[in-house]
Amino acid sequence: MARSRTSGGPRIPAPGAARTYREGMSDRDVVIHRASPTLFLATRHDVEVCRASIAVGEGVWEFYSTVTAPGYEGRGIASQLVRYALDAADQAGVTVIPSCWYVDGLMHRHSPEYDHLRAGYRVPDAEAGDACRIAPAVIADSPRAG
Repeated sequence: MARSRTSGGPRIPAPGAARTYREGMSDRDVVIHRASPTLFLATRHDVEVCRASIAVGEGVWEFYSTVTAPGYEGRGIASQLVRYALDAADQAGVTVIPSCWYVDGLMHRHSPEYDHLRAGYRVPDAEAGDACRIAPAVIADSPRAG
């Protein structure tokens, strides 16, 4: 995915900004957007099909949960959503802690593209589950995936 910067500083997708993906997906009309400062969503016909939850710290975003709705797994939606969120992190100039096994794996598989974002942390074991490592005060305001 090509990266671009706007003059005058980084542009961060605002809540409500959206991107529609139609190529390379079996699902049509999947809209990916930043729903809030701590939540990225993929929706199809206004129904949530995937979410990526983050905790926002000073200069760092921690990706602690990615959830895809039953029936939508394996269609590339989570990959597109996480790439959109990682691009937003890049544009914001923050580093990323990929506590979520899915985000960590995607960053590892696409390491040339995302290595510069990694905050030096690797999830030690995918079986350990999601565990946010940013201070609890930060995640108190972050919506957790249900």
